[in-house]
Amino acid sequence: MKTAVPRLPERHVHRPRLVDAMEAAAPGQLSLVSAPAGYGKTLLLAEWAHQHTDATAWVSLDADDNDDRRFWSAVLSALTSCAAVPEDSAVRRLAVPGRPSRDPAFLAAVVNAVDLLPARVHLILDDVHELTAPDPLHGLADLVRDRPTALHLVLAGRSDPRLPLSRMRLNGEVCETRAAALRFSMREADEMLAGTDVVLRPDQLRLLVAQTDGWAAGLRLAALSLREADDTDRFLTDFAGNSRAISDYLVDEIITRLPSGTLEVLRAVSVCDPLSAPLAVTLTGRPDAGEVLDRLEHDTSLLLSAGEGRTWYRLHPLLRSHLLADLRRRRPDLVPDLHRRAADWYDGQGHPVPAIGHARQAGDSDRVTQLLRRNAVSLIADGAYRVLRETLDGLGGRFLAQDPWLALLAALVDVETGALAAADAHLDCADSVWPAEPRPELTALRVLVHARRVSLTGDPVEMVQVTEDLGAASGEHHGLAVIGELDRALALLTADRPAEAQAVAEAATQRARLWAQPYLVARGLTVLAAVESVRGNYRRMVALAEEADEVVPGADWETTAGAVMSSILRAYGALLRAEPAACLDLLGPALGFGDAPDDAPLDAVEPTARGLRGAALVDLGRVTDGLDELRRARTRTVDHPRMAATSAFLASLEYPAATLAGHREVARTVADWVEDSLGPTGDVVLLRAQRLTAMGRHSGAAEALRPLLDGTLRAFVPWAVLEAWVLDCRLAVLTGRREHARASLNRALEWSEATDVLRPLACGPTEVADLLTSLLGSFDTREPIARRVLRARLALSADETRVGLTGRERAVLDLLPSQRSFGEIASELAVSPTTVKTHVRALYSKLGASSRREAVDQARHRGLLFPGPS
Repeated sequence: MKTAVPRLPERHVHRPRLVDAMEAAAPGQLSLVSAPAGYGKTLLLAEWAHQHTDATAWVSLDADDNDDRRFWSAVLSALTSCAAVPEDSAVRRLAVPGRPSRDPAFLAAVVNAVDLLPARVHLILDDVHELTAPDPLHGLADLVRDRPTALHLVLAGRSDPRLPLSRMRLNGEVCETRAAALRFSMREADEMLAGTDVVLRPDQLRLLVAQTDGWAAGLRLAALSLREADDTDRFLTDFAGNSRAISDYLVDEIITRLPSGTLEVLRAVSVCDPLSAPLAVTLTGRPDAGEVLDRLEHDTSLLLSAGEGRTWYRLHPLLRSHLLADLRRRRPDLVPDLHRRAADWYDGQGHPVPAIGHARQAGDSDRVTQLLRRNAVSLIADGAYRVLRETLDGLGGRFLAQDPWLALLAALVDVETGALAAADAHLDCADSVWPAEPRPELTALRVLVHARRVSLTGDPVEMVQVTEDLGAASGEHHGLAVIGELDRALALLTADRPAEAQAVAEAATQRARLWAQPYLVARGLTVLAAVESVRGNYRRMVALAEEADEVVPGADWETTAGAVMSSILRAYGALLRAEPAACLDLLGPALGFGDAPDDAPLDAVEPTARGLRGAALVDLGRVTDGLDELRRARTRTVDHPRMAATSAFLASLEYPAATLAGHREVARTVADWVEDSLGPTGDVVLLRAQRLTAMGRHSGAAEALRPLLDGTLRAFVPWAVLEAWVLDCRLAVLTGRREHARASLNRALEWSEATDVLRPLACGPTEVADLLTSLLGSFDTREPIARRVLRARLALSADETRVGLTGRERAVLDLLPSQRSFGEIASELAVSPTTVKTHVRALYSKLGASSRREAVDQARHRGLLFPGPS
């Protein structure tokens, strides 16, 4: 019925957030729900109206309501059908004159009658876009202008009604719900699909919601099609093209209702997403194109403005896909020309990435090449390697073989993404067509590419030499200069000159910030993080790496060498914090980086990443798998002099793992290898002391540790000092020197707290863990780090101390050390004494105890129970 509130479907998706938005309308405000067809306007209003059944008057408008008498008859009929309108109300006695909207006396009588109602009434006019005739529009405008306080007027339609909405917005008289709010969220879309027996994986659902932009009708039509689809993934890759129902709906409900001139504008601008008013003028050749877009946004919500100043527009994805397909079918000759116009416009605005993208879509290789020549340096500085890779691949080998600039660009992208074989081929290609008198920028690019190539596999001395003049070679190209300086910083760091590396990297990062080059800022932060790792400031290392990831989020960062370095450093931090699972999660980019041959490892990337993975696997109990990874990492560093620090790092991980697993021969091989590689360093001294300890030569081990503990010998791996204090503590316990053991444990805790390194203690020997547990409550300012170490140890199941307790058993155990009786414990936990006794028996069984005191002692020994502060 025309004046009946629509019934909700059986499997209606309730949307409380939107109902709450409707409730937010203040007294006297007009509520406007405006969105294109299929956004769920009517169902939202119906759901809201069902919460106000007695106070709602509903009118479903249609084209017949352009008859003025019919329109007002429907409005009065809806009001008189509303239970909130009393039987003696003047509303029920109103008669509709011949031209009601032009009859001031009638309009005043309506307002006065409604104003006398005892309670507020919600008058919903649905599909208000159907009103196009002057008379009903005039009458509606008068009702809106003079609306009584007892009337809450709700207008819903596909376009904004012809009312002075701008002025009303300024006066705070409108409460609006538009297409952006009506979009279905992931949760709402999942519920809708489930109601039609369609279940998608999270990634499939995310793709569908993105393609439909949360459009309710699109989701419903997709559900119908998906039930018949043989291959869901294939269907979703081209949803707009695969669904005839979508196409028919767009044509029937949206496109055919648009004026022909407006439709032509939309077809022309469909080649761009997003688009601005000036770009629309360029594409269409119509000076008023911007006004057309503005009207479409305000009147129909087919476009939404976005970006700074809201000067950019986006077409609904499905509508844009349909319009573009329609354009290609009607005017295939026009599409390349429109892309060329867009490329020239973006180029003129200084936006090379979209300019190149449109030139590629136009199939204009010459234009693409010209754009690359002019913008390559800025693209490199911006980290747009993905765009460069796709563009160069699109041009093909013929263009690169004839142009040294393009060949060098390809080589730089190859180096940045670890494809060294391809980089060498492109460098050879550039050399084969090198001009007799190269331009300065071409020479600068060649120097940079060669330096970057050497930085991945060269020895430290060569790296420092080739990066020495990078800044000067870059000339006025700020981006190339900063990249060169960062490469030099890495070379200095590899050559064990961290102070110089930090100074160069800080200056380069500051320049990148000054010149607003976020990608290079991120690169600089990763270099500074690497410096902190060498210095042993692991907390700062992780913070800088995380900051780098936040500066340039997304694909343009994730596939680069900078992102790989960041992932390694963050994984390193996780391992040292005794979080092996997090370490494995962070290693993905590093483990998949590059294509280096077996005899040329990519810097320390592969061996370091494999070493971290191996150590994490060992910590998680997969000792065999972890040792295999550690062995493979070690063999990658053989005969590479630049890998001294990496060798020390790998040995510090593999030697104790091999000892733990009982592989004495492997442990001996590791110790001999690292001693031959490094000579007398703190790292070698630590391994020697560990070896002597395993042989029972405790005094010799303690003597061997002394140069590392007193600072006489420096270790490549800074946390080797913490390992040394832990071992010294163990040796003191084994030889009965309890005060010495406590002093060494305090030094270890001090070092752990300062550096955020827990692993040597969390994975350390049982004797040290027992001492730590027994001394809990007596560490003063070190108490928090002591408890944190034990929690980490428990999480790792160190020494097989993990005991599976239920939540209630855990609660009972926490109260056992107190003086409370079982009855008092039962009262505190709100259970019966019999239940407490049952849990206590279970605890005795799991802890291997026969008494309450013994259970408490065992729990403390295993790290399940900490004593309170003394």
